[in-house]
Amino acid sequence: MCNNYNGDTMKRRRRRKIKVMNVLIALFCLIGIILIICSLLGKLGKDFKVEIQNTEVNVGGTFENDFKATYKDIDVTTNVTVESDVDTSKAGTYNVTYIYVKNDKEYRVVKKIEVIDKEKPVITLKGGKEIIVMLDSKFKDPGYVALDNSDGDITEEVKVSGEVDTSKEGEYILTYEVSDKSGNKESVTRKVEVTKNSPLNMSVKDFTLDGLFEGVTLKETEDGGEDYIDNIIFAGDSMALYYVINDEIPGTQLWHQISITPETALTSPIYINHQDTDRTFVENFEKYQPEMVIMTLGTNSAAYMSAEYFYEKYTELITKIKEVSPDTKLIIQSIPPVDGSFDEETTGINNDKINKLNYYIGKMCEELDVKFLNSAPVMKDKNGACKEGYCRSDGIHPTAKGSAALIEYARTHMYE
Repeated sequence: MCNNYNGDTMKRRRRRKIKVMNVLIALFCLIGIILIICSLLGKLGKDFKVEIQNTEVNVGGTFENDFKATYKDIDVTTNVTVESDVDTSKAGTYNVTYIYVKNDKEYRVVKKIEVIDKEKPVITLKGGKEIIVMLDSKFKDPGYVALDNSDGDITEEVKVSGEVDTSKEGEYILTYEVSDKSGNKESVTRKVEVTKNSPLNMSVKDFTLDGLFEGVTLKETEDGGEDYIDNIIFAGDSMALYYVINDEIPGTQLWHQISITPETALTSPIYINHQDTDRTFVENFEKYQPEMVIMTLGTNSAAYMSAEYFYEKYTELITKIKEVSPDTKLIIQSIPPVDGSFDEETTGINNDKINKLNYYIGKMCEELDVKFLNSAPVMKDKNGACKEGYCRSDGIHPTAKGSAALIEYARTHMYE
């Protein structure tokens, strides 16, 4: 029995060996067939060749797909179909597939195209690279924008270093740095001068707001022309009214009330197109939601209102307007100068008081992030008073020439 058992065992082992060998032979045959097929396909693939001139292109550039295709050394370029996913607006690796069909057989060649970004981002400092702030005032960075040719708006990625101590006079440097996804870096600096030389202490002749409130002051632009002015509501006191009187705008663009101040504007009804609305400025802003408004208030206030109280009430008025009409592009205009004869008086309106109010208008605009149209200088002579021919016989309200100068300033200092 033992012999029979051993014999059966040996037979089973031999059968298993035969099966394993058969499997191995089949596997080797399969591998051989695959290699032969691959070799044949490789030879077929080599029959179709593509040469390209450019494998790299800069972000924002144009991919010039200059190529030459041959089949068995015969030029077939004009018979080739191209499929491409190249997007030159973004850095990355893309595929361009060249397809040629011969005798119902399709040949494909894939080329890699690199869209590379070597361009630095651009940081634009709102308010300019040099600004002035007053000693013991509150410093607020005017802001910045960072744009990249590939990544788009990367303002949120900007890192700001440096500090401004407004309790000490001196120059301070702020550094703004940003990198795009390709590793291109940009860095710019801003100089902030803290000074005790406040405009509030300047003479009428030397008064200037240059360098102050740079983050909100409207800068010179191209001339927007009538199309720009036609989309603006002019609101305020009699200064706004004189734009109509001097034929610079039609009455339909006028919201006003003569002798109004920032204080009385909170409660007094106004006129629109010379019609009594029985509503205040704030109520009309809430009702009509105007697209853009230039507001001029303050001439009446300069006669009797303290600069600090004027600032308080004007701030209250503009804050309420912004709350009820948040999408309105609001522009606050500086108060025009008056005739130099008023500067001989110590009471009532004069240019020194107007200058102080204009300083506080700029300060308010900076605090509330509202645009400041500092147009008063275009009306001034070398002594800081109203230019000859720019004010009427009352020495206060603008002539046609004065209104035209103010409108031209608004057109060339657009809200963009």
